[in-house]
Amino acid sequence: MMGEEGRKILEFMLSNNDLIIEETAGKDLNIKSNTVRKILQKLSDEAVVIPVKVKDKDKVLHGWILNRDALANFIITRLRKSRDKLSARIRELEENTFFTCPTCHRRFRYEEALANDFHCPNDNTLLIEVNRDYELNFLREKLKSLDRLLEYIYSDGF
Repeated sequence: MMGEEGRKILEFMLSNNDLIIEETAGKDLNIKSNTVRKILQKLSDEAVVIPVKVKDKDKVLHGWILNRDALANFIITRLRKSRDKLSARIRELEENTFFTCPTCHRRFRYEEALANDFHCPNDNTLLIEVNRDYELNFLREKLKSLDRLLEYIYSDGF
């Protein structure tokens, strides 16, 4: 959701007593300060971090504290959503035949390909049937991986 920078911020917080100081985080993590601020705001919107004021000599700094319970719930929710989307994609692939354009890589269901005489409406290239077995195997492996991760989280990971 927040990319590599979001991961860096969370890892930094986990290794820094669940605290990050907004004014120094960009320099500490080699990330633009406005990017740090945006990510922290997104995490705050999800209640994963909580804003706090931190006194440093005569200055007041903007700090953020990691809410580990909310982080765990956030991760579980995202994993469940990913699992649901992956399951829906597998069902769709099992129940339909797809074709792809080798030029623009657009994907078409059988009915749409048939309506266009199996030619891409964008560039008139002949459509190629998608190898469902390869995609299904790939997606099923990803689904197994997500299931193992969720099982680990529910058993003793969190």
